[in-house]
Amino acid sequence: MARGLALCSNGRKPSTLLSNSVARVSLSFSTKTLFTYSYPFQSRHPKFSRLFCKHTCVPETVDETRYTELFNRRMAMAGLKPHHRIALGVSGGPDSMALCVLAAKWKTEGLGCVNKSDGFIDGLVAVVVDHGLRQESKDEAQLVCSRVSEMGIRCEIASCDWVDGRPKLGHLQEAAREMRYQMISNVCFRQQIEVLLIAHHADDQAELFILRLSRSSGVLGLAGTAFASEIFSQNLQLDAKHMKNRSIFLVRPLLDLWKEDMYKICQWGRQDWVEDPTNRSQLFVRNRIRTSIGNLQSGNFKSELQAVISECRRTRSFVDKVCTDLINQTVTVTDKGYAILDLEKLNPSGVKDISLSKYLAAVLQFISQRQRPIRGNTSKLLLNYIRAIPSRTSLTAAG
Repeated sequence: MARGLALCSNGRKPSTLLSNSVARVSLSFSTKTLFTYSYPFQSRHPKFSRLFCKHTCVPETVDETRYTELFNRRMAMAGLKPHHRIALGVSGGPDSMALCVLAAKWKTEGLGCVNKSDGFIDGLVAVVVDHGLRQESKDEAQLVCSRVSEMGIRCEIASCDWVDGRPKLGHLQEAAREMRYQMISNVCFRQQIEVLLIAHHADDQAELFILRLSRSSGVLGLAGTAFASEIFSQNLQLDAKHMKNRSIFLVRPLLDLWKEDMYKICQWGRQDWVEDPTNRSQLFVRNRIRTSIGNLQSGNFKSELQAVISECRRTRSFVDKVCTDLINQTVTVTDKGYAILDLEKLNPSGVKDISLSKYLAAVLQFISQRQRPIRGNTSKLLLNYIRAIPSRTSLTAAG
């Protein structure tokens, strides 16, 4: 009888997308301002702390064709077609507004029309998350939603309910990010939308690289955010109701563009945006990194940093391919949500640590139905257990 390792998803239904979830595809703001002006919005909402900015009316050359073609190539690379139903994560900032401009153009050109009954683009929904952490956040979300709707994109506001209390200041950005993904995912699952676009760009990758480098991350972590990944439902009741939509394909089509490109796209699309002052607060480590990168940038800095990140991504692509093959060959998911690992077929002694760690992290992420991979002591424990070639035939881990 072959030795096996059993991992439990805590009663969740199995997904046929486990092997695909490893990786579908792995691949400063200049004061030469693009604003006409920026000002605290006061006419209707005097308590706003965010800055509402307008696109410039001064003519500036914007390579519309370059941006359109790059976006089209990235969507094709992800296997997406204009007829697919797609959600957009929108905050109202220049990044997400640029995403709206490009996605709306891609959709309308591909479909050739908009819905004549309501004037909205078919199969495109923007989700604005109201974190509820500031008194004026509700009004801000409504204003952003109104702007997006004027672009012909249906928009829904998802309001956060902090059941365990509001996050502490030191963990505010991370907690808000986690909650944002959860709220957007809930909307997607409810409306049975299987694709989500997020406006992460090259500056985000550079910041993440420096942040992870400062925390002694390995080469897989230094590869940054993946071009495409997968989110699984954490809501069992909702998942059971919509069994055809168990996961969301998350795509980041703007990773080859920089922050300055976001402003240019907004200018080209004649779209206003919101600047959140908290993104420049030096209380948060990521903001301090952003400021430092802006101060260090030279003519070659961006290209050199991108080259390093690209090499890390190539390594991760190879590891992802190894993990996908291993999962297809060695993992069986039962009706009760257990993942059975065939250790004889896996042959742990013949797999490099970097690939075996990623393999285990992918399986653990699936059975726990978490957005982020599971690392730390849990992953190390399993890796050491498998490496030791235990005499017992199985191990059960609950998500």
